[in-house]
Amino acid sequence: MKKLYMTSIITLFIAIGNLHSQVIVVNMVNVSSQNTSAFEANEMNYYSVIAKNAIAEGNLVGWYFFKMYESDNADSVSHYLFVNTFESEEQLFENNWFDISEEKAKELQITNNSTEVNYLGSYFFELHSSLPRTIDVKYSMFNFGYPNDSYAFLKEGKELWKPFFEKNMGERSLVGWGQASKLYSSNIDSTVLADQPTVMTADHYSNFRVAEMHLKGELFGTYDGFEEVIESSKGNFYMKNGWDSNNLYELIGFVEANN
Repeated sequence: MKKLYMTSIITLFIAIGNLHSQVIVVNMVNVSSQNTSAFEANEMNYYSVIAKNAIAEGNLVGWYFFKMYESDNADSVSHYLFVNTFESEEQLFENNWFDISEEKAKELQITNNSTEVNYLGSYFFELHSSLPRTIDVKYSMFNFGYPNDSYAFLKEGKELWKPFFEKNMGERSLVGWGQASKLYSSNIDSTVLADQPTVMTADHYSNFRVAEMHLKGELFGTYDGFEEVIESSKGNFYMKNGWDSNNLYELIGFVEANN
C-alpha cells in the first residue's frame, strides 16, 4: 500500500498555539483479514482526501492512520487506530469534518468504497506535553492507562521523562514522545467518558528494529541518565495496576497542517 504524506515529518502530538488546547480523538476499529486491503485502500483514497480538504478549510489539524503490528494474528482480524487532532475543543465540536456532500465528493473526485468494520470506540484526550520530531515516524507505541493519580503521573512525565527522552532522542532511540490527559467536556455524553482511560502516552520510532528492541526492553538501559531517572520515578506506584493496553502500530499514512 502506497503511503500518503502531505509533509515530510509527522507532527502528531505537537501543539498548535496553546499547548493545552490541542484535542486528540483516537478511534479504534477492527476489520476481517479478507477485507483489509479494500479497507486500507478506501481510507487512503477517500478519507485521506476528505481529511486534506478539512485541513484546508480549517476544520482539522491532522489525520493519522495506524495498523497494529501483530506477530501472530490468530483471530483473523486486523486492528486499526486513527488519530484525529484538532487545535481546540471548539474546532472538534463545531464541525463534522468527514461528512461531505455528494457534490463535494464529485469536486474532490473521490468515491466511498466502504467495507464492513467493527467499531470499537473513541477516546478523547487533551494534549499535556510532547516532544517534536526531526526524523520520520514509522512505528508508534500507544499506551492507555488509569493511574491512581493522573495529575502526578503527567507531572512526572513532563518534568522527569520529557527531559530524559529529549536528551536521548535520535535514530537509535525514540524519535518523538507525547502524553495526554482525558478530555472532560460537556459536549460528550458522560456515559461515553465514564470508562475511558485517563491518560495516554505515545512513543514514536523511526524503524521497526528500534521499536522491537524497545518492546523487549533492550534499549532504555543504554540511555544517558537511565539509572538516575529510574531511581527518581514513581511511575510504578502511579501505574501499579499496569497499563490497560500498550500496542505497537505501523503508521500507514497521514495528512496534516503545515506548521
